[in-house]
Amino acid sequence: MSYYERVEQETVYNYSAIDGDWRIYSTYPPHIRKLLEYAVIANKTTDGSGRVISVDGNVDKNQVRLFRPR
Repeated sequence: MSYYERVEQETVYNYSAIDGDWRIYSTYPPHIRKLLEYAVIANKTTDGSGRVISVDGNVDKNQVRLFRPR
């Protein structure tokens, strides 16, 4: 069971042209699990039982790919 309602779950990637960094924020549990493995997490929020409910951090530019759909 998720901490946030389905309508409130999101993952946001934000690119800063000045810094050249991809910043991420997620409240979507499947993405949180992946980001905890592969991203540099700056901040994570937990609920009362210690479950991570949101993450905020950076990913390497090689981890983000924009492509034309098939």
